[in-house]
Amino acid sequence: MQSKIAGLVIATVALVSGTDVFASPARTSFERDRAELASIEKALQMGAATDVIFVHDFDPGAASSCSNDRDADRLSDCVETATGRYVSRTDTGTSPDSADTDGDGLLDGDEVLGTAEGLDLPALGTSALRRDVLLEYDWFDYAGECGQVSHRPSAGAIARVSAMFAAAPVSNPDGSTGVNVIHDFGQGGAHAGGNLVTGYSAVIEGALDLQYYQIKQKNFDPKRLGYFHYVLMAHRYNGGANSSGYAEIIGDDMIVTLHCSRSDVNVGNTIAHELGHNLGLDHGGFEPCNDKPNYNSIMNYRYQFAGVDAACVASGSNSTANFSRGDRLPLDEAALNEPQGVCGTQPIDWNRDGSMQAALAHDLNASQNGTCGTAALTRLEDFDDWRNLTYAGVLDKHGLLKNVQRKTGCAGAPAPAGK
Repeated sequence: MQSKIAGLVIATVALVSGTDVFASPARTSFERDRAELASIEKALQMGAATDVIFVHDFDPGAASSCSNDRDADRLSDCVETATGRYVSRTDTGTSPDSADTDGDGLLDGDEVLGTAEGLDLPALGTSALRRDVLLEYDWFDYAGECGQVSHRPSAGAIARVSAMFAAAPVSNPDGSTGVNVIHDFGQGGAHAGGNLVTGYSAVIEGALDLQYYQIKQKNFDPKRLGYFHYVLMAHRYNGGANSSGYAEIIGDDMIVTLHCSRSDVNVGNTIAHELGHNLGLDHGGFEPCNDKPNYNSIMNYRYQFAGVDAACVASGSNSTANFSRGDRLPLDEAALNEPQGVCGTQPIDWNRDGSMQAALAHDLNASQNGTCGTAALTRLEDFDDWRNLTYAGVLDKHGLLKNVQRKTGCAGAPAPAGK
């Protein structure tokens, strides 16, 4: 087991973009946590190298040997051809010097061969040359306030999540872009892990508590630990909260609870929102500061259900699900430039007084001030979510993330249509 843990790689896509940004305490804390993840990654990679018997048994420039596995990913060096093109198990296109060529937290050998414990990742659709995220959904049926319903995610909700991640501005070693999300909601074949939960109330007692982990233990194959994120689709949590979900920030556990507001938009956007937490995002990107008009992400309550701001007007449109690309202007609430708005091209009358001011003092997210620090007027920043995702959450199996992991509840679900 220790050698397997040593071989695992934390895939932090990017730590911080390197641009000259305001070094707020929240930004400093974010950078500190990501640096800790990077140090764990380095230690694990060094451990993997020292576990390989033949790691120094080659000459510079010599052909890769089939007796060597210098990155300890269960693929011989001679099959890791470093071309970025998968041909077969004897010509994988992966790097012999990286145990996780595509940076998705899954070892190359596991993605090509299946895991040592017998989990057939290739049959599920993984590739060692393109980022994959795997989700298992276990769901409740419920009879009550909105009649008889099943919380099994619909094909439409699943498609929203897949499309959002497939369109991500993320480059892969095989030349493709996007992230491949693999959903198991019990559709059959290799996707036979998702199932109906029985024996518990659909209004679960708490959040990520003892009952949650009892349900997970009974319904989640332990072979999937370290590979799949676990999504419990309940009616409500905490005995009846209106919250739409709950998740670990950097982790593999989440809850989606949309009770009677179960449209494909609401469910799909909320799955993606909770997954964003697992991938390291907070409600303000790098910080908990919520409702920032210039943080154009469904992680932001302002855009979770309405969809992101496509017209530079600081309000959602068309229910479009996306993470932020970090392209919106910073907003100094003590001196807002209304003619610039959030994009620099579209004016926004923040205080709705009919005039455009170049140095307006105005609180843009007063209802969320408790998440933004002590000052009423602060500097609000956008964040490049896609460049700062971390796939380290699957390592939660090994208890390595506790110093950088938090948990959070999420926005109340909107009222069902017609209510």
